[in-house]
Amino acid sequence: MTEPPLARHPYAFRGQPTLPPSLYSLSTQRLLARYNPKPIFAKRVYPRLNRKADFEKARRQLSKYFNLLNDLIKSDLLEVLFNYRWDTYRQKHRTILDKEMLDNELCCTYPEECSGRHNLDLQVSNLEFVMVWKILIGKSATNLNLLPFLDQYHNSIMVQDMMFPSGPPKGIGWDNRLNLYRDIEQELVKNTKSIANIQQIQFFATYRGFNAGTWATLLQAMPKLQSLELHYWVGETFFDIIRENCTGLRELILFRQRQGRASKDLERIPGLVNSLASTLRVLIIDSVDSSFTQKTAKDLQKAVAGCKLLECLKLEADESPYVHWVNSRYRVTTKLLIMTLRRSFQYLTIVRNINRCFNSDVKIQLTYDTYVDIDNHKHAFFSHGPITGGGENTVAQSTKDFEQAEASSNFFKLMSEFGPKVSSLHCETDIRPEYIAKLFPCLETLEMFSRATRRVPMDTRFTTSPSTWSKLSTFTMEVDPGFSSACTEYLLVHILGDIFTNASNLTTIKVLASQTGLKVSEFSLMLELNKVRNNVRKLREVVFLSPYRMQSQGISYQLATWFLANCPDLQLLRDVSSWGGGEGEWDRVVRDAERRGLRTAWADKTRRVSLYTIDYDSEGWIQADTGHQFDLYNNLNDEWEVVDMDNPEEMEDVVAALANEAALAGNA
Repeated sequence: MTEPPLARHPYAFRGQPTLPPSLYSLSTQRLLARYNPKPIFAKRVYPRLNRKADFEKARRQLSKYFNLLNDLIKSDLLEVLFNYRWDTYRQKHRTILDKEMLDNELCCTYPEECSGRHNLDLQVSNLEFVMVWKILIGKSATNLNLLPFLDQYHNSIMVQDMMFPSGPPKGIGWDNRLNLYRDIEQELVKNTKSIANIQQIQFFATYRGFNAGTWATLLQAMPKLQSLELHYWVGETFFDIIRENCTGLRELILFRQRQGRASKDLERIPGLVNSLASTLRVLIIDSVDSSFTQKTAKDLQKAVAGCKLLECLKLEADESPYVHWVNSRYRVTTKLLIMTLRRSFQYLTIVRNINRCFNSDVKIQLTYDTYVDIDNHKHAFFSHGPITGGGENTVAQSTKDFEQAEASSNFFKLMSEFGPKVSSLHCETDIRPEYIAKLFPCLETLEMFSRATRRVPMDTRFTTSPSTWSKLSTFTMEVDPGFSSACTEYLLVHILGDIFTNASNLTTIKVLASQTGLKVSEFSLMLELNKVRNNVRKLREVVFLSPYRMQSQGISYQLATWFLANCPDLQLLRDVSSWGGGEGEWDRVVRDAERRGLRTAWADKTRRVSLYTIDYDSEGWIQADTGHQFDLYNNLNDEWEVVDMDNPEEMEDVVAALANEAALAGNA
């Protein structure tokens, strides 16, 4: 007979029941069960493939079976097999927020620190990995993604490429290291007919470009290629190969890896873009920590202006986009511009040139860093006594002077033209959302990485209207763990208040705080939310992901009650497992949810406890409906008592308490 749980607490309210694992996911797990990690004492079920004959037999059997599956199933199996070890450029750069937590649909704990599993963590030997990969790719694939092999290259092969310019010497162990990427390339070269139908390729150049000759052969064998994504450290030779063999590309993504080797590859990019001007729809060039020269930037501007069919453009470099558009005289036409803007570097010059160079109906996907100075603002904290308001006294006077000057310059003229073009905003900031609403009134999605909610002076001509944020449907915020602990009491108050005041069509909000507790003045939060009841009626999903229980300083059952009472379309409210409140109070919340037709998902407390840090201890919990185990952290700060060392009376109490503890220990 199983023991009753130590305690129960809701963790989610859903409009639909929790679905059991699908037959599809169960089949995937069963199919790849051989590679699931097992305890060392577990009985061995699957035979080893140490002998060549056994390996060949397994290959034939797998080939016969996998060839019966369709391409979509094979693609899904590849993703599980790779365990998402390396993202494509689009996956990696789609957001500034923590992607592990943003995609966490299971519990409120950070996946790497969670006691339960968030996905299959397979352990596949290198030889079997290559074998299964080749079988799943098949003989007539249209997509070929080799980026997951970057993980093994980084960890094993890249060091030897850096150390030996002419290749590793023989006889000292470097030359016989298993190189999965090289082996895959050689297999493809042996049978180029298997890649004749490839339309999309994602691959990388090795640190010194040793594999350029291989890719000259492979790209020549792909006459139907339309999309190419290249990650590189040095790319001169590869750019020439692409220009010679890939004449009909519609999509080109070039991503220079960090610590790339000194070369003149950036000078080759304008010529490459110019050769593809008649077909390119998507052009993404990201050089990370290496800048374009003024001449190269000007040549690239001219080449991009010649691409009349562009639908998506992104040009990034160490000083981008200033270096690309400074004093530009070329007119660029595209449907979507992806760019970064930092107030710490020439941002008004960049805005002026974007206004002048691009078509008026361009949509902009913007990453906006509002910190005025990297060292003295973004990475600094200035304390001038107790935190006031939204943290107005956490910045230096130089920052205040800068922002005051901004309100009286030509900032309004430039931003009133630029701001309405921005449809998607990713923002690193310590400023209240009311500032963002006035600058960017036409947003459809908003993401904030926020540490405070300062009010800043603005030109009085900036105003909001009923149409401001009328298209905004999704809001996501991550709490900056490095600084927010000093300011978070009003962080949620100001941010949710401003968001709900200006956006009446929101359907989804998500708040991430995986590394810090959500400290909040709940009384002030409820007062603010009660002012905007009518603007939350379309909310369907409300998600707060934080495993930290802040005792009397955090969110409680009252916020859950408010959302249930004021959001008639609500279909999901999670993760409330760390929210405060007694058993009777949560029983009332559960009854309210059931009256609304929502189902309650429960979590049961286990006996697993441990000291997490000096500030927190952890408790083990398990989701009753899914069986997933996770942890909650109790804030211990409320139990501490600060003692004034100069106060004799307080010190006498401490001495007496210590003496009593010593006496009890001695008696024991």
